[in-house]
Amino acid sequence: MSDRLQSEFRRVVRTIIGDMERQVAPGIVEARGVERLMMIVERDELPAERMRRENAAAMREMEALGNTRDSAMQIAKRRTENPHTQEILAQRFRRLRRTKNKRAVLA
Repeated sequence: MSDRLQSEFRRVVRTIIGDMERQVAPGIVEARGVERLMMIVERDELPAERMRRENAAAMREMEALGNTRDSAMQIAKRRTENPHTQEILAQRFRRLRRTKNKRAVLA
């Protein structure tokens, strides 16, 4: 583990201990701790790992909405406010769905 990660984890643990000493409710301490740890993990995540995680989440959401062409754009709109980025994301999600469907047909 890198020195940077260790120092960030120490900082989070110290914050949690400080919250406990101030007698903050355990649920709040837990939520804050998890939130801070997730920020560290997300920053440490490789771009390819983040992309795979986002793609998997988008595929699950599209299946929940029904695999229509519009579902890809709906998911993209949830991700960003920028119309250009929305279109790029929607195209990527449609391509992922096509690839998944082709693999299912070939299998």
